[in-house]
Amino acid sequence: MIRLESGVTNLDDKIGGGFFEGSVNLVTGKTGTGKTAFSLSFIRKGIEGGEPGVYITTEEGKEDIVKDAREMFGWNLKEYLNKNLLKIESIKPVFPTRDLENLNSLIRGYISDFMGKLEDSIKEVGADRVVIDSVSLIEMFVSDEYMSRVAISSLIKKIKELGVTSILVGTVPETSEGLTGGGIVEYLVDGVVKLEFTPVSENYIRTLEVRKMRRTDHAVEIFPLEITDTGLKVLEN
Repeated sequence: MIRLESGVTNLDDKIGGGFFEGSVNLVTGKTGTGKTAFSLSFIRKGIEGGEPGVYITTEEGKEDIVKDAREMFGWNLKEYLNKNLLKIESIKPVFPTRDLENLNSLIRGYISDFMGKLEDSIKEVGADRVVIDSVSLIEMFVSDEYMSRVAISSLIKKIKELGVTSILVGTVPETSEGLTGGGIVEYLVDGVVKLEFTPVSENYIRTLEVRKMRRTDHAVEIFPLEITDTGLKVLEN
């Protein structure tokens, strides 16, 4: 089985050598736990190893992602963009300002447009890796539970058909103990990595836990996680 390096220092040996090729993986956690840093590390590792990437953001603009990479790690994503090794797309849902009779039609149109842009972006750069940051906003937009499940499962099916290895970013509400806001994605993906703020004495530290990884004998401990100047690093207990 082919494995792709995660880009996170010391993580790969805890998940059988990396994410298996063609897998769809959820990286989830509350605000500030390091989800974007994880996603950027994954994308950059691929590009540096000859695997172009696509970064879809549903919340930020394209320039915000470029700035995040530069300010956190000093990485120049514009270089990758100019060389056609990276495609960043901002696909934000337009929430209706009032009740609409054709809301279901609006949702179907957004999901169809999303998948079309995703496929076009992958083909444009010949991408091997994809990040969708985040699926939680899609879950929020598609508020009906049945339609949300259909939308997310259709998205995951499409990603698998396109043959890329992907990370879906999920955001856990501050008051929730679940893995995502809608509680749907974690059941459909191949792997789940949970990032968390964990209390230690009177302080909090960032931690990483592999909650699920199909076809993999993965570590089950909760590991300290650091955001360094050069990327994410899993520490040994």
